[in-house]
Amino acid sequence: MAPRVLIVVARQFNGHELWCTLHVLNKYNIEYEVISTQQVITDEVTFESVRIKRTIDDVDVEEVNSFNGLMIISGNMKDTEAYWKHQKVLSYVRQNQPKPTAAICCSVPTIREAARKKRVSFFPLVRSRLLLEQAGAICVNVTITVDGNLVTAENQMGTEVWAECFASLLLGQEPQLGLTETTFRPKARKSRKTPPEITRLREQALRQTQ
Repeated sequence: MAPRVLIVVARQFNGHELWCTLHVLNKYNIEYEVISTQQVITDEVTFESVRIKRTIDDVDVEEVNSFNGLMIISGNMKDTEAYWKHQKVLSYVRQNQPKPTAAICCSVPTIREAARKKRVSFFPLVRSRLLLEQAGAICVNVTITVDGNLVTAENQMGTEVWAECFASLLLGQEPQLGLTETTFRPKARKSRKTPPEITRLREQALRQTQ
């Protein structure tokens, strides 16, 4: 029997993340259902709309037990960040444990309750790091991380490998991932001097308004 995955996406979703993920799941004959807060969801870049069968309101928390894994896909920041505090989606994450769980980019804080003492990759927002660390997650500087049943990615550029790693977990295989955390840390920027010509133009514009 083919594994089934519940995929929670932002109402205005990241098309690269969603379509690339579905392509990988289809390749391995993994079944899935995509849900969101509304039945009509929209690509945040192309504005193309897609109708899905059910919304989050239609899927009870207990129904998560009928799936073999859970994925969270990001998109518009407002919609993505809303899931960080969405009690039902957070309950999906809790109910899904210890089955494979995946989140990408700005959606990673949504799965923070499953990340205690686990290494996670995430889009480097300060508020994301705070939520993850408060939940006991270990934030790392790697594009994609697999730790136990958890698969996380920093941004959409890692979508295909992220989805491949998740598919491997679902199929009982060892994910093939050979990334090493970088030791590079960017230094603080030195203040840059404004070019004299720009300063002159600003002063001229200021005098004209007085």
